Amino acid sequence: MSVFKANPSAFAETGAIVTVHNRPRLRVVPLPDDEPEQLAAIKTRLRLLSALLPAEVVEEERRALAADRDADRLDDAR
Repeated sequence: MSVFKANPSAFAETGAIVTVHNRPRLRVVPLPDDEPEQLAAIKTRLRLLSALLPAEVVEEERRALAADRDADRLDDAR
């Protein structure tokens, strides 16, 4: 724990399991970066939707896309 507390950002990219008295207490899991092509496609889709549909519909789509992304990240972290 003391090594982690001294520099927690050092484990942001690699991940780590932090122990206290040889017992695991914390797992640091790096989040994967979104692929540039995938991110560009999502942005294009949202721009197109915002030009064609009401703001409420666009916001619902944005939330659905964010929920899908977050679910994928949680699955990858496990």
